[in-house]
Amino acid sequence: MGFDHGVRLRDECRKSLGESVRARLEELTGQTLGWYAMEDRSDPGDCCKAVVFGERGLCTAVSRIDTEHRPVYTITGYLLDPTSFRSIEIDYRPTPDRDTAVPDGSEVLGVPGGRELISGLTATVLRVLGNSPPKAQELLQAPFLRGQQVQEQDCGWHYEDSEHHLRVFVVFRAGHRDVTVAVGRRVVPVGHTQRTAHWSLRCYRASVVRHIGR
Repeated sequence: MGFDHGVRLRDECRKSLGESVRARLEELTGQTLGWYAMEDRSDPGDCCKAVVFGERGLCTAVSRIDTEHRPVYTITGYLLDPTSFRSIEIDYRPTPDRDTAVPDGSEVLGVPGGRELISGLTATVLRVLGNSPPKAQELLQAPFLRGQQVQEQDCGWHYEDSEHHLRVFVVFRAGHRDVTVAVGRRVVPVGHTQRTAHWSLRCYRASVVRHIGR
């Protein structure tokens, strides 16, 4: 997991979206459970994009050029069934000498008893997934292992701070029926490596009731 120095952090990027965009994201998603905003390197105007996950939805705001050649924000995403939410806390604290701890991103553990992975994921997505605790990997993948497709644009992640302390870590997967999200932080204590880092995460799963902006 690399770090880009000099880029704007999520608070600054969020402010650049504008009040109306932030308000619309909040309206669609409800009480926020996890979010990030970041520079969009694919945008020629250096605009930022944002992802917000809440009790009613998972939505993404991305800048586009309208018919009058002006930058505007479009919002896409998934509206969720509030009664379908399930979540679990993961407190992962391996000892410094645990050689079987989280891989360095070179592999993804898949599900217990097999090596099955979600189809359609890029190598970059797999590396980010491969750095998370085994239980988080399992929970993030579980709904998508039986034919539910995930496209590259339906996967996202963000982390920031330093390699020894990720104060912000958010990753999501979305399909036509389910959404999974992990939100939390990672610390590499003294005497540990990234392979034996300590994680504090909450993993969510919810059912999709409607797609918007697609």
